[in-house]
This record gives sequence, structure tokens and C-alpha cells, in this order.
Amino acid sequence: MARDRPARFSRRRFLKTGALAAGGLGVLQSQQFLSGQSVDPILLPSFVADMNGNGWLGAIDKRVAQDALLTTRGRGLIPREDFNYRADVFGRGIVDQQSVDSVIYTVNALESGLIEREPRPITIAWHYGWYNLEERPPGMQTVQFKGGDYRSRDPEIESVFNEQKNEFGISVDALSWIPERENKDMLDNYRRGLFSTHNLDTRHLALLYESTIALPYDGARVDFLDPSSSELLQTDFEQMGRFLAEGEEKGGKVFTLDGRPVVFLFGSHTWGQLPYRATETTTLEIALDMAREAFRVAYGKLPFLVGEEMNLSPDIPLYEDRARRIASFDAIYVYHHAALKPFTSSAEEGVTLLYDDLYLNHQRAILRQNFDMTSTLRNRYTGNRVPVIPNLSPGFAKPGLAVLKMGRGDYADFMKAMRHTHLDLLSEYTWQNIVGTSLMPAPIYIVGSWNEEFEGHAVLPASFNDSLPEMQQEGFDLVMAIKEVFGWNHFADRPIEA
Repeated sequence: MARDRPARFSRRRFLKTGALAAGGLGVLQSQQFLSGQSVDPILLPSFVADMNGNGWLGAIDKRVAQDALLTTRGRGLIPREDFNYRADVFGRGIVDQQSVDSVIYTVNALESGLIEREPRPITIAWHYGWYNLEERPPGMQTVQFKGGDYRSRDPEIESVFNEQKNEFGISVDALSWIPERENKDMLDNYRRGLFSTHNLDTRHLALLYESTIALPYDGARVDFLDPSSSELLQTDFEQMGRFLAEGEEKGGKVFTLDGRPVVFLFGSHTWGQLPYRATETTTLEIALDMAREAFRVAYGKLPFLVGEEMNLSPDIPLYEDRARRIASFDAIYVYHHAALKPFTSSAEEGVTLLYDDLYLNHQRAILRQNFDMTSTLRNRYTGNRVPVIPNLSPGFAKPGLAVLKMGRGDYADFMKAMRHTHLDLLSEYTWQNIVGTSLMPAPIYIVGSWNEEFEGHAVLPASFNDSLPEMQQEGFDLVMAIKEVFGWNHFADRPIEA
């Protein structure tokens, strides 16, 4: 009998599930399934085989897959009416016999006790609101969508985007947040566009505080001995609290960890002048105390702060300034995983780098180093350990630097490899006891920018991504890869909860 409720992780479950699924998620060679050649079913992660998204597997999941057999997505922005994207377990845009057989095979394996249930991971993509013009000149246009240009204040486009994020497996929108003093239109664009969509209630919302734009900089650092930095931080946190409450009133679901709304802090690693000054760190901590309280008054709860504090090299030690900042944050991340240290001699404009095992192993080493770095740290407010949220963004194409090329298959393989590395580290560092709690309801991953291309990792449309070697799936290359690895977004229909 299938389990009727989610189960907690154990170390054994981490290791067994990872071993069984590690090799079973690859994309079938196109000539194989197009020729009609018989192929064996593939063991899927339980959350990919969870057709109805209720958190466990059973007969209904088999039936959904069987009813969807031989349906195809089509090439349009919106899928065909008869296409059930939940059954497209390989992200091919078609539900073939192997897809159906793989769902049945996985459900049977779970019911027989050969595998155990994994919670559906939480996937986060950055979402931007600063696009006002229908047309932008070549070289300036940093986002499109399949079928035309894009404006952030268009609720019809944002409604389609909401549907696609659910189809392709993106759980949470981290909304880029810039105060009105620095961008007079951005927040209004959200109100007119995203907050006015008919399906906002299917989306979970977090914030991405653009501190490098919002706060005064001196030599690419924020000086917190300057009183204006603390004052602006407190003002911005109050306004972010009000803005998030407004999105919730409009029907959006707020993404919470430890019962608190999540706010990513872009560029927090620049907070504080170098060389390190203990007096400035104390001033920064006082500023964060006041900013957190201002957010609480405005929203009703304290924020869950995710600092951009991951080291980007396995060889860099934990410096005192970073350790002090991390103690004020509830988790850490990096905006983009790209770290070109293995390619230092060629990391320059005009050089093209290809994704390979050297790059993958470097990212694995970085992730491990950050687990090591945070293993003894505790948040100074809660006493909790500080989780690491991996960034699984695709390639990299920022002007002035080398371009890292990563195609659809490479991106899928990279996400699978990094996901299993993360699960192994969660087990090794005893985090498996926290997965399934409010601090980490499920493993959490960042999968790139939904609609912003400046650093080359926008996931839609792939056709406009400068880091994509060639387009293979009509502009859906990268979102199809996300769907292959994580399945559709179950959290459109049910809460994210432990």
C-alpha cells in the first residue's frame, strides 16, 4: 500500500534514494524514442512520478500518466489543451510509452519498499520587474519571451509566466526589490503586472533585496560607520515588509522558512569596509537589529534573511568579517554559481568556456567548503545552524568576462549531479534531521533568473540566453531541463510545509 502521508528523511533514506536515482534521470537519446524502439522504464525520483502532486504515490498517479499517453506540448508559448504536462517526466514535450512505464515502475518500487519517498524540492528563480518598454535596441534588450517583447507591467504576460513556472517546476519567485528612490517604476510595475494576475494564488513570493543599488557605496563596499547606510537599511526593510504584505493581500503566497518570510540579500558580502573593522561590524549588527524590527512592524513577522555569503573558491578560508555577517543571517547563498577559478588564465572577455567535469567538480568542492565553513556557525538571533542554499543556475555570459556555455543536456546533468552532492552533504553533516521541519521543509535550490539575462542565466527563453550553445527545444531548453530534474511545481496546488 502506498504511504498516505509524507515521511521524514533519515540518513539511510538519503543514501539509498540517491544511489538508486543517481543514474536514472538522463534524457533518452532522441533517435531512440523517435524511432519507436522499445526502451526500459527508468526509476524516477518519487516527486517526479507524483502526477497529482499530493505528496505520495499510488494508483491515481499511474492513471494520470496512462491517460496522458502520446499527448504532446506543441511549440507555442501555451501548451495544447490536451497535453498534461504533469506526465512529461523527461521534459521532452511528449508523453511516450517510456514515460508512462517509468511512472508505473517508480510507484511500484515505492509500494514494494525498494525506494522511499523524497519531498518535492523547493526551487527558486529570480523574477524582475523593471521592464517598461515594449521595444529595446539590440544590445540593451535583456529579456524576451517566446512570441514577442516583454513588459513587467503587463498582467496577461505575467499570468502566462505564472502558468509556465508551475508547468516547468519553479516553486518560488524571488522578486528583485529596489526602493522607489532608486527606481520609480519597479514596484508599481509589480502592482500592475504580477500582483494583478488572475493566478497569483498559485505562486509563492520571496524578495531579493538589491543592496548594491539601494545602499551607498564607497570603493565597491558599504560603509556602515556612515549613519546613512543604517538609516537606509532600516527604511528599506520597513518598505519591503509593507510590499510583501501587499502581495499577500493581492493573493500571493509568501514563502516562509522557520515561519518567517524569506528575503535574499544581494551583495551582502560587500557590507563593511576592508580591512575588517570590529567597530563597523558591531554597527552593522545594530543596524540589522533595527531593520529586522522595522520589517516585523510592517509585515507582522521578522524576516528570514539569506545572506550572499558563500565562498566561491574551495581554497578561501573563513575570514572574520564574513563569519560575523553570517551570524546575522538565517541561511547563505550565492546569486550565481559561476566561479571561474579553474580557468583563471582564460577568464576574460571573448573567451568561451565549455561545461565539463572540471567545472562540475569545482562546484562540488565549493559546496563542500561552504558546508565546512558554516558547520560551527550559529545564527545570533535564533541559535539555529545556518543552511547553505545551492545555486544551480545554467551558464554564464556577463559582459567583460568569459562565457560559460551550458546546453540543455549539460544543465540537466549539472543539476542532477549537484542535487545528489547536496543530499550527500546534508546527510554527512547531519542536516537530514532538519529536512522536514519548518527550517527546511524540503531541500532548497536556486535555478537561475526567470526573466533577466544580464549575466547569461535566464531560463526563459533559452533562445535569448548567450550561454546556450544551441537551441534544441524551441526556446524551452532550460526550463525543460528544470522540469526533467524537479518535475512540475506541486506547490501551485498545495502549501510548502514540513
